[in-house]
Amino acid sequence: MSALKTDTITTITANTNLTLNGTGTGGIRIGTGFGAFQQTAFSVGTNTSGTETLSAVNGNIQAGINGCAHTLAPQAQLSTIVLQYTNNGSAGTLTTSGYTIVTGDDLTTTNGHDFMLYSTVVGSFKHLNVVALQ
Repeated sequence: MSALKTDTITTITANTNLTLNGTGTGGIRIGTGFGAFQQTAFSVGTNTSGTETLSAVNGNIQAGINGCAHTLAPQAQLSTIVLQYTNNGSAGTLTTSGYTIVTGDDLTTTNGHDFMLYSTVVGSFKHLNVVALQ
């Protein structure tokens, strides 16, 4: 295990960021909350057509609205994204594409129904687990 050398700490700001640099490593940055949480869910918006391809670049906690029939595709990054999805009055069938397996509850199109969609990508495996919240 490597020991942290005091000359590798370049910046420490109270309750904000800690930046570490090591020769040839490009540095490590640990942000607010030390990566344990983010302040708000990223909004994927209201989907009304086409394909919504998730991206972990937008954070691991996301939210969106089913506004018409469309397709959901997994993120490219090794990650898990939790997507809170709400049906509006125009909700349509949500089709999935690119997932190795889809498990869990059935997605409905009932106005006001909410779901947690857990999209996990590890290697070539892409898993979507659907949890109905009503």
